[in-house]
Amino acid sequence: MKKLSVVIVMLCVVTLVLAASGPPLTCPMEVNFYEDNPIWRGTVTGDISGYIFFTNIGTGKRGDQEPGMTLPFAEVWLISSDKKGKKMILTGTDEGVVSPNSDYRMNGLVTDAAPEWSHLIGRQAHASGYITWDPDTGMPLTAPGTFKIN
Repeated sequence: MKKLSVVIVMLCVVTLVLAASGPPLTCPMEVNFYEDNPIWRGTVTGDISGYIFFTNIGTGKRGDQEPGMTLPFAEVWLISSDKKGKKMILTGTDEGVVSPNSDYRMNGLVTDAAPEWSHLIGRQAHASGYITWDPDTGMPLTAPGTFKIN
């Protein structure tokens, strides 16, 4: 009987932890490339709506890198309620990779939030999508995808 009580208590604790963390938040995003930081800027919609900014803080690309290799990156991101990024909803960091076929994926962490979103601090962030390219310049153009917070 004592073992059954311990198991029931443990299941209750796990259930409470899962309920407190809440369901994953999913935000389709449309971002455009800029040559200065934040290099990706655009919008998120869905569970959180606003403007999103990705500032590059590191890349594994070498100047002489051959085509067809993956490209690692690191970023700081911000979701804001205004177009200039002055009214923070969430901020965080991430690391990711762009594959040779232009798919990208990243994993990161929510590091700060506006008071009404503070329950998301410490939660994991993920994004994935694909990059479109300008055929004339070879520069990135857009990176539509999905931004998620678990």
